[in-house]
Amino acid sequence: MNREERRRAERAARRNRMGQEPGPSFQAPAGRIARAAVFSPADEERQRQDFLAGGVFADGAGVMFPEGDGPGLSPVFVVYVHDDERTFGPAPQLRTAFDLLDEMGSVALHERMPVATSWSGMSGSSPLVKLKLGFPGPHPARGSADLVLLADQYAELWQYIVGGGLIGVTTQQRLEKATNHPGASFTDGLEACVLLGIGSSPVLEELMHLYRWPQPTSAV
Repeated sequence: MNREERRRAERAARRNRMGQEPGPSFQAPAGRIARAAVFSPADEERQRQDFLAGGVFADGAGVMFPEGDGPGLSPVFVVYVHDDERTFGPAPQLRTAFDLLDEMGSVALHERMPVATSWSGMSGSSPLVKLKLGFPGPHPARGSADLVLLADQYAELWQYIVGGGLIGVTTQQRLEKATNHPGASFTDGLEACVLLGIGSSPVLEELMHLYRWPQPTSAV
């Protein structure tokens, strides 16, 4: 056996030994990451603080349902904010929006003041959802604001907005004043809100599947 043949034989032997060594066999599916990140509690807390940075904790959430079941009538997802500096300090755009709401009403304000909307979310031991608002101007409310909700507290409600729809941002006081009288209607409730349109949300959909929160009736 010449030198080159010996080298080939040695390489083949090494390959055979490597193939016989015990060990796990794993091939990542196409398009998937071959390892999962595991976060310590400290890592999760850091991510949580990053997610919350600059955000405003909302005062709550709810759903307003229209009377009857006529065409074009859909529930409105309501996000309540605090009627004080907890909201208006970091998000002065909302104070301006409420001033304009008092001046011109919800429909006219919705037409005059376009607002960019989207959802972001964070899973974990206490999942969070953030409604991101962008006020492009040139109206006085120019800027951005993020409203944060403790997502699992409203697990029953996400089904009404995951596919998109109308969001009403208001305060508890405003909505009570508008609807706490005989004959109060769905329209009265709308007039107490800064109305925002929003599209469907893969973020909410993912959280709903992850935590097994109720799905929209049409999706069940």
